[in-house]
Amino acid sequence: MSDTPADFSLTGRAGTAIVLPIGQPPATGHGWWLDLPPGLARVEDAPAPPPPAAAALGAPAGGALRVTGAPGRYRITARLARPWARDQPIRTLVIDLVIE
Repeated sequence: MSDTPADFSLTGRAGTAIVLPIGQPPATGHGWWLDLPPGLARVEDAPAPPPPAAAALGAPAGGALRVTGAPGRYRITARLARPWARDQPIRTLVIDLVIE
């Protein structure tokens, strides 16, 4: 694991989809790109909850991102960027994940 402090820490269970604490942003052209270590795989996003009527414009476009993996400790780097500029994120998050 890196010495960079994590923005989020979470625990999940092997064999189940683990919801990451980030969701797809509104339709701005940006999306989350995950750097997953060996042993983790991204699975289908969770369904998006319906936004409150007052917040419908600008609400997230999709559900939460999810991964699955074998038991162990993992560090995920998530970058919010446009597909053609993945190396120029507008936000980067680090997630420490423990799978039991």
